[in-house]
Amino acid sequence: MYIVLLLSSLLATVLGAPLVARQSDTEWKPAAGTTTTCDVNADKYISLTIGPEQGNVIFEHACAGIMPGCAFPESLAEGTVCTQTVTYKLDGPKNTTLNALVEKRENHNKLSDWAVNFAVAPAKQPEDSAGVHLTKADCIGYFQELLLKSAPEGCTLQGLGPSAGTLTVGGMTSLKDAVFGVSFVKRT
Repeated sequence: MYIVLLLSSLLATVLGAPLVARQSDTEWKPAAGTTTTCDVNADKYISLTIGPEQGNVIFEHACAGIMPGCAFPESLAEGTVCTQTVTYKLDGPKNTTLNALVEKRENHNKLSDWAVNFAVAPAKQPEDSAGVHLTKADCIGYFQELLLKSAPEGCTLQGLGPSAGTLTVGGMTSLKDAVFGVSFVKRT
C-alpha cells in the first residue's frame, strides 16, 4: 500500500514537472523583429566606466526620468501611495537628459559641455486602442539593448563605448513600433 502511494507521488511529481526549460522572469529579451539604427556620423560616445552616470545606474536614471514616479517607488518620498501595477501608459513622447560623461571618438577627450538625451516615442495608435504601455523592465531593457550591444543589435562602438542611435520595437505588443533613442545634446 505504501509503495503504491510512494510510486504515485513520484509519478505525479515527474509528470507535473515542465518538459521544457522555461525562461526566468528576470531574463529580459527584446521583442522579435526589434531593429536598431546607429548614427554612423556620431563623433562622440558615452563613457560608462567613469563619470556621474556609470553603467550600473544610467539606465535606471534614464527610465526614472521618463516613466511615472511610481515605477521607481524607492525614489519617492516616504508615505507616497502608488497603485500595484507594473505597466504604465506611455501617452506621448518622453525624454530626459543626463549628465553622463561624453567623450570625443577620435581622441577620447572629455566633452564637459555635452550631455546624453534618452527618449521614447510610442507609435501612433488607432482611436479605439487601449494605448501603449511600458514596463520598467522594457524601458531599461531596450535602452540596454541599444547601448550595450554592438551592431546590428546595438550602437556600441568597438573598444570605446555606446554612441547615438535609435531602436524600433518589434513584436506584437502595444510597444510595437515605439522608438527608443539616445542622442548627444549641449548642456544648458
